[in-house]
Amino acid sequence: MPILTGPEALTPETIIRPAKPGEENTVLDLLAEAATWLAGRGIRQWPRRFPQNSVRHQIKAGEALLITRQGKPIATCVVVDDDPGFWGDTTESAYYLGRLAVAREAAGAGLGLRIIDWIDKKAAETGKSFVRLATADDNPALRGYYEHMGFEHVADPPGAKWPTSLYQRRTRPHRE
Repeated sequence: MPILTGPEALTPETIIRPAKPGEENTVLDLLAEAATWLAGRGIRQWPRRFPQNSVRHQIKAGEALLITRQGKPIATCVVVDDDPGFWGDTTESAYYLGRLAVAREAAGAGLGLRIIDWIDKKAAETGKSFVRLATADDNPALRGYYEHMGFEHVADPPGAKWPTSLYQRRTRPHRE
């Protein structure tokens, strides 16, 4: 079940919503910008451009989200109910976050943290115990970013397609 079926305010200035069919290139462009920025720092975490079919599938499934400010896309992410490729079969209920990318023009203002906290709130509202993610194990800055946000390192799966570290954060009670 998708985390979100319609637009919601993420902040007074930003909206988070499911990406729509036809917005594949919008999502891919945000991811490609992030991949280029990472590569410029010597980090090869993502391909230069993800396959169109993977984004199309995620949009169709309601898993790909866009964050906009004044109608302009400034971030994207994917949220799913399970991730057996990295996490295997688990009985613990979680939301799995992937492909989080913030446009350079919106970077440095805490948007990534706001997105993660929003996912955490949605997870808690639906009775999920964790927010989980997989990240490159050779990106100490990103690992530190997640650890600073309260994520705990769980494992580095030896059979992953690329060097990967798994992180999780127990959901937190939220007050309105």
